[in-house]
Amino acid sequence: MNHLGRRKRYFISEGENAITMIQNAIDNCMKKNHLHLQDYEMLVVCTDTPEYLSPTNAMRVTGLYGEEMKNIKVAFDLNANCIGMLQGMDVVSKYMKLSNITKALVVGCFCVSPATLWTDTVVYATFADAAACVALSCEESEKQRGLLDTYTFVNASYHQYVTYPKCGMSKVPLKKVEPNEKRLEWISFPMDFLSQKWADSIMEVVNRNNLVIDDIDYFVFSQLSDIYNTETLKILGVPLEKNKYHFVGKEYGYTGNTCPILCLNRMWDTYSQKGNKIILCTVGAGYSIIVQLYEF
Repeated sequence: MNHLGRRKRYFISEGENAITMIQNAIDNCMKKNHLHLQDYEMLVVCTDTPEYLSPTNAMRVTGLYGEEMKNIKVAFDLNANCIGMLQGMDVVSKYMKLSNITKALVVGCFCVSPATLWTDTVVYATFADAAACVALSCEESEKQRGLLDTYTFVNASYHQYVTYPKCGMSKVPLKKVEPNEKRLEWISFPMDFLSQKWADSIMEVVNRNNLVIDDIDYFVFSQLSDIYNTETLKILGVPLEKNKYHFVGKEYGYTGNTCPILCLNRMWDTYSQKGNKIILCTVGAGYSIIVQLYEF
């Protein structure tokens, strides 16, 4: 509780799954922002807990919406584990700049509770279900803004610690394989290196955009552990009393690829003021790091 900063979390109800979660996130995004599905030409679903492998979840959702998504020209799934939504935003942003697509939806889904082992003291005890939707648009501007830069880093030497399904997909259909072997396995491992690596990655983005750390108005981190986030800010020399960072994982639990977006959504009115520069930073199983610079 002290290390990961948990107070409460949310799970899917009976009858819910990744598809219903994705639809709810899309519907809420459209309603909250007074948008229209018919305007969108691209749908990317970011998830490592898909309801279907075939068709893709993006394809299934597009079909379920029917005429409302009749203008979708590109629909696919992306699995980059817990960096998935930020990776999806990067992929879509670059795709739009090189094509005639001008409006896209990036939807993240983390439907983890059905996959957890009851004996798992990390995942079962602290992870939670969530979905989030980001509506992106590409437009001409005299000053470059929006998603300005993305930095990624991979060190695959931790690939054996988090596995889902534990038995591998080829064995999931087999009756002789015990149900628990088909769930998610999390072997605890030290992550003390993370704060320094995050700080180094953030400085890589800041330096190559000719900025200094004080130019960053807010930081949006993974919601896995509050301690890693605050330690990163200390390394960067950002005083916590400046309130440039908020942790919502204590309410939502850890929600995988959606967690930076849940934090951004909660603090939207504060963070999204014109001219504000934010850093989004998170980590994925294996491990991989992604850092993004965004200007409103």
